[in-house]
Amino acid sequence: MFHSMRSKMILAMLVVTGCAVVLVTAMFYQKSAGMIEEDYVENLYGRLRQMGDALDESLKEIYFLTVQASCDEKILAGTEAYLSEGEEQDLTELAKMLRDYSGRHSEAGCFYLVIPEKQMIVTSLEYPIYHKEISEEKLDEIEKTGTASLTPALIKDPLREQDHILVFVSPVEADNGGICAYVMSCLKERTLYYNYLDNLEGGGTSRAALLDENGRIVSAKRLEHVGMYYPAEQEQGDAGTQKDREGQKSGDGRDMIFVQYRADFSGYSFLLEREKNEVLADLREIRSYLAVILLAVLGCVAVLMVVITKAMYQPLKRLTETMGQVSRGGLECRVELTTKDEIGLLSGEFNDMLDHIEDLIGRLLQEEMLKKDAELEALQYQITPHFMYNTLNSIKYAALLKGEDEIGGLLEDFIELLQASINKKGKFVTVAEEIHFLKNYMNLQRMRYEEEIVVDYQIQQEAYACFLPRLMLQPLVENAILHGLDLRGKRNRIVIGGDVEEGRLKLWVQDYGRGMSQEQIARLLQETHKKEKGLSGIGVANVKERLRLYYGDAGHVTCVSSDAGTKICMYLPAYREQNQYALYGFDMQKEKEQGYDQNGDCG
Repeated sequence: MFHSMRSKMILAMLVVTGCAVVLVTAMFYQKSAGMIEEDYVENLYGRLRQMGDALDESLKEIYFLTVQASCDEKILAGTEAYLSEGEEQDLTELAKMLRDYSGRHSEAGCFYLVIPEKQMIVTSLEYPIYHKEISEEKLDEIEKTGTASLTPALIKDPLREQDHILVFVSPVEADNGGICAYVMSCLKERTLYYNYLDNLEGGGTSRAALLDENGRIVSAKRLEHVGMYYPAEQEQGDAGTQKDREGQKSGDGRDMIFVQYRADFSGYSFLLEREKNEVLADLREIRSYLAVILLAVLGCVAVLMVVITKAMYQPLKRLTETMGQVSRGGLECRVELTTKDEIGLLSGEFNDMLDHIEDLIGRLLQEEMLKKDAELEALQYQITPHFMYNTLNSIKYAALLKGEDEIGGLLEDFIELLQASINKKGKFVTVAEEIHFLKNYMNLQRMRYEEEIVVDYQIQQEAYACFLPRLMLQPLVENAILHGLDLRGKRNRIVIGGDVEEGRLKLWVQDYGRGMSQEQIARLLQETHKKEKGLSGIGVANVKERLRLYYGDAGHVTCVSSDAGTKICMYLPAYREQNQYALYGFDMQKEKEQGYDQNGDCG
């Protein structure tokens, strides 16, 4: 089904577009959910902070009223009078004073005056005005609350055991420094819930609670939870003020959002718990719209892909058909050019390639015909090197028989030199062998120039064992003879040297002739045409190119010239092999006996 390029392109674009749209949709949904949740948490936190500050302000006012009442001289005097005289009229007066303090704040439910010595409580209520026979346990709890801290404490109402109250307790000190009573301001837990928590929950899965510093529930919707530790707080400990605590689970595994605010004065914390799905309920409705948009986008992309690929595929189809015809031998076929895009450019290049192939085929046929004619002509004039060697040897022996030893020696040198230049076996020789060939060549040149050329060999012993390509020095020496020496001016000395330093073989040819200009040096090193003069028919540029082919950057040629002469240096790696003289049949002692000293200088 997806064998054609067009179908693969449509499928690929649909997959890429679908993945991109799904990814963008998912990112949009996640980002929107995060923003909604963050805004919601910020809003809840603001409400909690407002409630916490309001509660703190109320508790602060009630606390100051409690302290003020405990320092009231009238309450102290009434208490001492009752303790000394035991008149109920004193209790009635104390109840009126407590009622006056209770009326100063709307959230202060009532005020109690606890008299431990009489085990009784005087109230600000209309009934009962006082209550006797308070248990020792209740009195101890009130005394401990009065001395523990200034923060409100949650206790059971000593008059109504079923109610929880939030109390501030302040001692009433007598003139002698002792404590004769305790003033206790009472806030009912239900009053706190309906004033501060009820409107925060808002129904649903929300749950609000007021916690003390130790994480106990001070007020909550369900009365049985009051006084218990909040489960989330039990895990988190004293976490301080937090805007958001995510990643927690409810008892049934639901994802929940927790927002908490701690008031500064009381140290109490407002904690609101709400299910995350309830917060994101409106956003879930958007997912269906996003799914519809996704399908619509994919449908539009599919239609566009069909139209676009059809326009793109037609030129490519014509190119494919033409290539098939060419592969079956139809080189005369050409692609019709209808577009100027990359496919049109490719089609034009393909047509040019076919034209070039046809031209090459025609030239190849013509060259093959010329080659056959040349081979036939060469066969007619072919002379084997073996016939030349035998003929020259016959002339040499004829000269020796007639006593012409010098002519015989020159012929022998020429035969060895001719064998070295024509022989194809062995592309590499040692420096010693190369110098041997070069001496034969110089013997012939000195005969030609009537021994006016003086040659000095300055080859280090270590360099003789190094290998180099055959006939590398001869073109340099030939160039020195033809272009460097000035025989009329008696500037006829050539130095051929060689040494090894740091693994590199250096060979040089230096003449003391008329020198060369920079233009002549550049032309010497770069000329590529074949020479018509000399033994090898090659020049210095050929030596340079052979070094590059054999050794790369490790082989090169330099040339320095002045009025005092020219020096051409050749550099290449110093490769050696043991017993090279025996391997090539070269005898240094024999060379010395023939007239060469240890440095190879001519005797």
